[in-house]
Parts: sequence; structure tokens; C-alpha cells
Amino acid sequence: MGRIGKLIPLVLAAALLLTGCGGNSTGLAAVDGLDALGEVQVVSREEGSGTRSAFAELVGFDGSEDESKSDDTTDAALVVNDAEAVIEAVRNDPAAIGYISMGALDALDGETVLAVDGVDGALENVSNGTYALSRPFCLAWSGTLSDLEQDFLTYVLGKGQAIVSQSYVAVEDSTTFLSGKESGIITVHGSTSAAPLLEELAEEYMTLNPNATVEVTASDSTTGLNDAMQDRCDFGMASRQLEDYEAELLDYEIIAEDGIAVIVNGENPLQSVTVDELKGLFTGTLSTWDSINAEREG
Repeated sequence: MGRIGKLIPLVLAAALLLTGCGGNSTGLAAVDGLDALGEVQVVSREEGSGTRSAFAELVGFDGSEDESKSDDTTDAALVVNDAEAVIEAVRNDPAAIGYISMGALDALDGETVLAVDGVDGALENVSNGTYALSRPFCLAWSGTLSDLEQDFLTYVLGKGQAIVSQSYVAVEDSTTFLSGKESGIITVHGSTSAAPLLEELAEEYMTLNPNATVEVTASDSTTGLNDAMQDRCDFGMASRQLEDYEAELLDYEIIAEDGIAVIVNGENPLQSVTVDELKGLFTGTLSTWDSINAEREG
């Protein structure tokens, strides 16, 4: 089943919940069976992750007063380094909740993707702005692009958008592309969420320009952007908006729009959450699954 097929049933479930709810503060009905799950196990991405940064900002817990932390993710969170590890942790723990790129949904096997504020993360909802958790994929660089680097960027923002649109929201129309066939090596460092897309783009570009080699190395968004600033790579890839200081030091283009999916174990009966509930869950204010029902019944 494709990623959109996985999400359609959740829209119907969310609609039923909204229809049956009363006058509680969240607009959603209590869910039977949550009390059996006990304490919430938050699964978070690592510091420096563009997905973590974007998720914390969109949900509203990025303003940490603790200088040792980038956001207010609960200290009890299990911190992992990529989407595959998030999926594995959620798969193995009925009480777990995590977040991943929509581009990683094909790796799910029985996990539930939650609707957020009654809207699922289908590409059309990311595109029209009705899904609350969406962010850009960016390519950033320092200084003047070489002819080869400009050729690759032109491809990504042109013909390459056909590949983008298979799993993400394209930011430009796909167009024909005639490579200048410059030779050399292009290095791309950064986001693990953006890396699979860049690897697909690199593969097609190298068929169009066999004189070029594009090397994609996944780390995290912040590392990729720092590498671009310090000329350790040609392009940094980020799965978030650039910080002000980053945008001052780098040029960049948005190459795709992505949704962030919130996932829970298949044994979890929850189908939909609000942004406020996500904030409570990921900061630890809602530390047990049954506390969601307490909020909804309050």
C-alpha cells in the first residue's frame, strides 16, 4: 500500500472522532484503551537534526531556557539518529510515539500515522498548507557556484522535480534539461531526511552527465550547513528553514516541501492528536497516555 493509501483511513477515523466529541477543550473524543499503555515513551531525533528542529518549532517547544538544550524535548526521550531508528523504536514499544519524514512512510509495517488537528499528511495537504507539520528541504552553498555545481542545481530545480514529486511536494514545474556535461565531483552533506531524495536526484543527474560524480553523505542538517560554510562540501542539505545567521553566510534554494509524520505503535488505539497534545507529549507535560483522555474529558 502506498503512503497516501495508508493515510486515507486516518482521515475517516479523525472525522468520526470529531463528529462524536462533546464540548471538551481539544475537540476530540476520549479513546478507549489508552490507559493500558501506561507511560509515554517519546522517541526523538538527535540534536542538530533538521526534522527535530522543524518539529519542535512547528509544535511550539523550541524555546528552551536551558542553554544546554536546543528545545524542550523531555529528558526522558529516547534519542535516535535517523528515521529508520525512530520507526524501529516505535515498532518495538506499544507506548512509543515518534516523528519522521513523510518520505520514510514506505518503511512502516503496521505502525499508525496520526492525523494532526484532524488533517492527515497527504501530499495535497502539505501542498495546500492545511497540514500543520510541514517543512522545506534546502540545498545551501557558500560563494560562487562552479559551472558543474550550477548545472546540478539547475537539474534539481528543473527535470529533477519529477523525482521530487513522487514522494514530496515539488517547488517548481518539471522541465526539460540539457546538461553542459562538465566534469568533476560534487559533494553534498547533511540531513538524513533529505539524503534519500538527493541520492535519487544524483543517480539520475549522473546518467544525464556521465562526466560528473555526485557524492551524498548523510549526517544532520546543522552539520551539513556548517560543512558548506567551511568549504568541506559543495552543497549542504537541510530539512528545515535556515537560521538567520546561516542564511546570512550561505545562499540556498528550497528544492522540496515535506511533511513530518507522527507515528505510534500499531497497538495504540489513538488515531488523531492536536498540536497542543503533541506539545504536551513531547515535553513530558502529558507523561501517560491516559492523560490525553483526561485533557479531552476536562
